[in-house]
Amino acid sequence: MSSGVAIDPSCNEMWEDFHLGKVNKRRVITFRINDAFNSIIPDADKWQLPQTKTGEEGIEETKETIQQLKQLIADEMGDDSVPNLPRWFIMYFDYKMETDGRLTGKELMVKWCPEQSKIKSKMTFASSAKGLTDNLNGFNALVVQIDELEGLDDLLPKFQKGLLK
Repeated sequence: MSSGVAIDPSCNEMWEDFHLGKVNKRRVITFRINDAFNSIIPDADKWQLPQTKTGEEGIEETKETIQQLKQLIADEMGDDSVPNLPRWFIMYFDYKMETDGRLTGKELMVKWCPEQSKIKSKMTFASSAKGLTDNLNGFNALVVQIDELEGLDDLLPKFQKGLLK
């Protein structure tokens, strides 16, 4: 718990299924703060994106997943009836290293906090991130902050060049 925000046990269950299952079910898992601002919970199913391919095909699926995620975010940002919520995305990237051509994969947490979010959402999100990562058993993935949709497009090339480790 951090700043009075509890971590729902289902977050850790989802993380363990994702991480220990070597991401054979999902490419992206997503968490958000609940509407009462007192707990971090797994987000709706549409934000939990599947993994169906690995290896060379997984690289293409990673690119497609990034586009799916961007579309979900854009749809939310374009709908005035839906609040723009900050979220934590934990993603699995399949990629090929440019230096030696080997196929590999990596987990990454993206902290997404859109400019349009309400101040209370932003403040609760910022003060709760460490509590979430501390609560996820065995979590040691790289964490990056992304504020613009284009930032998601930059992640895969940075992995391939060895700039993210």
